[in-house]
Amino acid sequence: MSTLLPILGFALLGLILALAGIGLWVGDGLRHIVLESPWWLLAGLLPVAALLVRAALAPRPPTLRFSRMRSAQRLGPGFAARLAHLPDGLRLAAALLLVVAMARPQSSRMTDRVEHEGIDIAIALDLSDSMEADDLFPNRLEAAKEVIDQFIARRPHDRIGMVAFGAHASTVSPLTIDHGVLRQLVRRLQLRSMDGSKTAIGAGLGMALNRLKEADADSQIIVLLTDGVHNAEGIDPDSVANEAKDREVAIYTVLIGRHASGQSVDPGRLERMASLTGGYAYTAEDQQALVTTFQDLLNKLQRSTIAGEHVRAELFFLFLWPALALLLLDVLLRNTRLRRFP
Repeated sequence: MSTLLPILGFALLGLILALAGIGLWVGDGLRHIVLESPWWLLAGLLPVAALLVRAALAPRPPTLRFSRMRSAQRLGPGFAARLAHLPDGLRLAAALLLVVAMARPQSSRMTDRVEHEGIDIAIALDLSDSMEADDLFPNRLEAAKEVIDQFIARRPHDRIGMVAFGAHASTVSPLTIDHGVLRQLVRRLQLRSMDGSKTAIGAGLGMALNRLKEADADSQIIVLLTDGVHNAEGIDPDSVANEAKDREVAIYTVLIGRHASGQSVDPGRLERMASLTGGYAYTAEDQQALVTTFQDLLNKLQRSTIAGEHVRAELFFLFLWPALALLLLDVLLRNTRLRRFP
């Protein structure tokens, strides 16, 4: 049992230093910490009990015999011997800090009501071969990707998904709030990554509408960006627009590029679908018009508010990091200056 008091002393010292560091970090906020799951504190009895059992069962250390008592007194314990139980104390302190972290400490004075303002948006982008035309710089697709990227960056609270379509449609990303990943996926879109010989606007719209099925925002919209006319077999765009109307999903269409007389475009259909669903139909013949289009679209979009519950700021990391630091120091000492040899 002679080793118990030094271990407890070093553990107490480690806890005091850790709490002092936490106090410096949060200031007087340390007084406002409450525990969400205080029953976890009972787990702190386990490392203490294990220490008591270990001390009770530990064999007595060997002794050295000296012919004179003065010789033994002059010899005394060395520096390493005085700190021999420091690693065990650090390990115990780290275990107790981890128990506190599992009890989920929270700040009682940081309670606030969380509100999320946003809408759910599905973007359908044309990847047909005609998007390679260079009437926008450097071509229609790259110009469209740039404004879409800026659009996503300016809607931080919205869940946004994306589909691409040529002769068929494919999901680029489901609805997500992880806009960093979404923007990377947009930048990687390339022509001829799918069959671009036709323009399946109906399939693109249909897949975009499917992406919104699990949406929970009050406002849901589809942004359709294309430079051509629906000329593929399969889903009819007007039937998708009717379904979108029934589900109160607004469709905003953007016809991109300059189109000479006789080219395959159908602005009337785009305007009809937008009008039917309460959206708006844009025409962007050049770079500036495309930028202005998305700016106007940003201004038109409404936001829905989803009220959350009262929450407290989680502070478990304040105890987790000191615990990991003490464990690291424990390992370091056991393998260097205070290493024990059999």
